[in-house]
Amino acid sequence: MTTNMNRESWRRGQAVVEFALVVPVFLLILFGVIEFGRAFFVLHLMNNAAREGARTASLPNKSEADVYAVVDNFVGGVGLDVNRKTTEIAVIPAGTSEPDPGVDLAGATSGDRVRVSVVYQFTVVTGSFVPGLSDPIDLVGRCVFRHE
Repeated sequence: MTTNMNRESWRRGQAVVEFALVVPVFLLILFGVIEFGRAFFVLHLMNNAAREGARTASLPNKSEADVYAVVDNFVGGVGLDVNRKTTEIAVIPAGTSEPDPGVDLAGATSGDRVRVSVVYQFTVVTGSFVPGLSDPIDLVGRCVFRHE
């Protein structure tokens, strides 16, 4: 009778040890998937914010302030912290592939391309548990429209 009791207690102990070994790996994978999903979602939102800004910048008689306002409204409207993003507006003259720092949005002509980049510092929630992930990660959304 005692032999069966010892075997049963060994089996219970073995299950507890296996559970203790598997749970940390499972939680690491689970939280990694959740954080990757959050980062992908925020990147998608930054691309949409850049698209809204580029659409506004492509319209005639629009200024950088109008673009910043549209991007800020979009980012704030989706529930992200507006103070944690930066926006870059660049005009790429027709026939070139690089932005011209001497041309601003007011000097853009029809056929020029307008590039809007939105940078958001994504903070990993579980970063304090995993070494190396405590620093914010820059997620960049970009969009280019042709100026009308």
